[in-house]
Amino acid sequence: MNTLQILEICVYELVDIIPNLILALLPFKNSFRFSKVTLIFCTFILYILLTLSRILAVNNPSIAATLTVLWIVLYLGFYIISVKSQISKLLFVLLTILNYTSFIVIIFSHFAHYRFFTITSHPYSLTASITLVFMYMISYPVIYKMMQRMQLLITFPENNKYWKFLWMIPATFCLSYYYNLYANGGIILFSAKLSNVLFAIFFNLGALFATYLIMYFLQEINTNLELKAENYQLSMQFLQYENLKERIEDARRAKHDLRQNLAVIQSFVQSNDQKRLLNYLKNYMAAVPADSPLLYCENPAINALIVYYADLAQKHEIPFEAGIDYPSVIILSDADAVVLLGNLLENAVEACIHQRTKEKFVCLRIKKLQGMLIITLDNSYSGNICKEGEEFISSKNGQKGIGTASIKKIVSKYNGILKFDYENNLFHASVMLQLSQKGGLL
Repeated sequence: MNTLQILEICVYELVDIIPNLILALLPFKNSFRFSKVTLIFCTFILYILLTLSRILAVNNPSIAATLTVLWIVLYLGFYIISVKSQISKLLFVLLTILNYTSFIVIIFSHFAHYRFFTITSHPYSLTASITLVFMYMISYPVIYKMMQRMQLLITFPENNKYWKFLWMIPATFCLSYYYNLYANGGIILFSAKLSNVLFAIFFNLGALFATYLIMYFLQEINTNLELKAENYQLSMQFLQYENLKERIEDARRAKHDLRQNLAVIQSFVQSNDQKRLLNYLKNYMAAVPADSPLLYCENPAINALIVYYADLAQKHEIPFEAGIDYPSVIILSDADAVVLLGNLLENAVEACIHQRTKEKFVCLRIKKLQGMLIITLDNSYSGNICKEGEEFISSKNGQKGIGTASIKKIVSKYNGILKFDYENNLFHASVMLQLSQKGGLL
């Protein structure tokens, strides 16, 4: 192999790797482990390794199948090193792109070797590279748009459990592709028959359709989860409205009954019946409308949530304290904030309700501090806290707590820090989320 042939292989490999790397990195553009400079360096190393293996395959055609497996391993290794994400998600994207690339190479080989011109003796010539570019130009917009759409689905944390199995679908297509290719003597011989090319076209359409169905399925799940969160938020606002109506009615009744109550109190005073007076005052104070605040913060969804749990705590005679400094502009969505705080408050109030000792309390603090949004929640509890690994076990059904898992997912979604501490019947939950200079969550 002379120098010109090596240079032609370098050009061919560059034409082949660039569009596929763009597709591979597009869904994870916000999850890179390194800076762009380091990522470019890693890409260059990958390019060198793939080029060397391509040269080796030209000199030793018998090991082409083995080198194909090596290419997949190199791509996956590059992925794991460069992108911070589930391996199952990386595999799904990688295998989807490999299916697409195999399809392009089959079509390219058919036309380049058997229709327009023959390059069998010179498979990586400049003409071959130009032809490959043309093939990518025709089909690239469709797969690029699909990978763009996949970015939203991959970054949605609630889908993580599905990705553990979804990667097997493109893996099945990929194995079928390579089995048919190398069982028929390799890509060039396989693409010689028009029937094989037509099979590759329909096979690839099937793979794309399966990928589309997966994306549609995940999008439906995302939409349902978002609607569920919005419904939860609306239900909290409705509860605040009902609570406000109830308080207004309680205040109206209290005002109406005040004269009668004063008359009864006066009669006890005149008769010097201190015991009955104290007992009557105790019952009267218990019937006085709730005096907890109606406004904790300006955000209506967060305020409705806190008011609801403050009233619930008061009904169970649990002291409830809240100091809220919630930013007016924040990227953390109201739906996520309601789920996060709702699960924290629900766990805290329920722990106090089931507490056997008398010293009950719930204390919530939300404030901005040195570019961070700090959420702390302290509550008393009694009994034992059970854990399985890093997961808390629910006292309701003995299963892993769903509420705690939801809290962790939302904190992870916004790259925050979550910590739970418990000791001496005191449970402390703290969440730290970084704020931008403009006050929005990063």
